[in-house]
Amino acid sequence: MAGTIEYSTEHVRRAERAAYWREHAWSSLGNFDVQPEDDFRATATLRRVGSFTVARVKAPAHGLSRSHDQARGDDRRLFKLVVQHAGTIHLEQRDRRVSLKPGHWTLYDMTRPFRFHCTEPTRQSAILLRAEDLHLADLSPYALRLYSGADGYSSMLQAALTTAASDHGRDCAEGDIGVMVARLARLALLEHGSHEARRTSREVMRERIEGYLDAHLRRGDLSIDSVAHGLNCSKRYLHKVFLESDETLSEHILRRRLEACRKNLLDPAATTQSVTDIAYAWGFSSLAYFSRVFKQAYGASPRDYRTAHTAPAHTVQ
Repeated sequence: MAGTIEYSTEHVRRAERAAYWREHAWSSLGNFDVQPEDDFRATATLRRVGSFTVARVKAPAHGLSRSHDQARGDDRRLFKLVVQHAGTIHLEQRDRRVSLKPGHWTLYDMTRPFRFHCTEPTRQSAILLRAEDLHLADLSPYALRLYSGADGYSSMLQAALTTAASDHGRDCAEGDIGVMVARLARLALLEHGSHEARRTSREVMRERIEGYLDAHLRRGDLSIDSVAHGLNCSKRYLHKVFLESDETLSEHILRRRLEACRKNLLDPAATTQSVTDIAYAWGFSSLAYFSRVFKQAYGASPRDYRTAHTAPAHTVQ
């Protein structure tokens, strides 16, 4: 790819926008599935800066995933470093999950199975990197972690990448700014890596928490107290584990329950289940409360969301 390439679904027929986005904006990176949630109007500007590709992306609510079959045989180990400017993206890869919000950044392996979804318009800057670009043996230990761009090398990285991916980046020496972003990415990762020992024990506990939630998410009495009792730890320590996260444990439990309900509402095999049945099955005890927090999260009531995102069928509302 030479110079700058811009992609937009604005002038593409509505029914063909997701396919256009997959085939043009993502084709050079491999095979992916795009799941648009509504009128999919997205734009992407890709620039070549020296030996690197940077991108500026603006997209509405949608999902993107790569399956094991789609990733099979792809050994490029190409990582995408993302700086989030607007909206929140929920990313999952292997056993890790992050919710990327404005002011933070992360990186993930584009050549391995992953999935993300966003329920609101998002805007981000990104650069594609390999471990050798940063003179590191492997980027996997740094992948799918939430990094704050508030200070240190992360702050400089965020500013440099935003400039490189913007129109202002055209005024910079392309090779120089590409190398600068890569150097800052290396320094930022090493800066965060110096705290790895402190974070390791918390990450082990975080994995234990996620396992406990997997087993007990449907229980109506699931709470910070029950998690602390089940894992034989203090509530104070649970709060510490989530201190560097973008949500509290209570908010995390609510988000996981809402996402489970959302998937159930869209599941063709669950069309005979009412909204009430689904809500109660995932631990909600009040339909009014469930409807209110669901609408806050996804922009529509559970019934309206199900109607808008499923084909006409004999669905129990």
